[in-house]
Amino acid sequence: MSHEAARSFNDSDTVSIQPGHDQGLSNHQMRLCRLDHHQSPSVVRDQVLPASPRWTTLVVRSLICAVILVGVGCGQQTGPREYTEEEAQAQRDELLKAYPVPPPDTPEQIREKEAKVEETLPQVYKLLEEAKTDPTKIDEVVELSMSLLTLVPGHRAAKVAYGKALMASFFANEATDPYKGAIAINSAVLEIDRLRKNFDDLTEDELQLCQEVYFNQARREGYFPHGEDAPDTFKEAIEKLISSGFRDAERLKTEPKFQYFFNDPKTAPVLQSAIAQIEASAEE
Repeated sequence: MSHEAARSFNDSDTVSIQPGHDQGLSNHQMRLCRLDHHQSPSVVRDQVLPASPRWTTLVVRSLICAVILVGVGCGQQTGPREYTEEEAQAQRDELLKAYPVPPPDTPEQIREKEAKVEETLPQVYKLLEEAKTDPTKIDEVVELSMSLLTLVPGHRAAKVAYGKALMASFFANEATDPYKGAIAINSAVLEIDRLRKNFDDLTEDELQLCQEVYFNQARREGYFPHGEDAPDTFKEAIEKLISSGFRDAERLKTEPKFQYFFNDPKTAPVLQSAIAQIEASAEE
């Protein structure tokens, strides 16, 4: 089983992919990947304002990189094409002129975008409730929550809402569409990692979300325990789980997807150590 990189903004993570599921992404999968592959922000039926200038900047930089790659050569060529520094700079200037980088948001624009996020968040949670009985709502809530985070990338409540939407997507697809499930859980891990990095005063609800994301990242590896990177991904997930305050040793012992890892010499010490740590803290 292969493992491919799944990127989100400026980070990277490893995604386990079941053979037979790597022949291309559906529209839904492309929407889920949009934050994870430096692509344009999602469009959500006039519910949010235009995306931040950082996305335009990213496009311009990508185009400039493309020009540089063409200049130095990539792929098969009949002969080398050398560009002088003056020619390369002229092409960069031409691209910047065609796609000018907009100025940073003004304080008023920032407040306007934040207000839009706050106004739309209740709709995200309404869709999450509806998705519990109507799985067709899951794509919609993922797209909506992702668009809010694209609008204001550092918005704390938007990160939480996006994480919860991704978990709903993971639970809906983990058994029936492993590839889509992998995209959802790995995207959730990246966003939760940022949440923990950016805020050191997490609420009980936020901590529970962190633990649920990490537990299910480890649990997902139980679907493909023979994967090349499964031991490392599992170990990292368990370590993050414990560091986020998880204290349910019984859940670790009884999770069916962990049974293989209890018998694998590469991963058994990880689980045993985590359980011992939890039980020792409970006795103190």
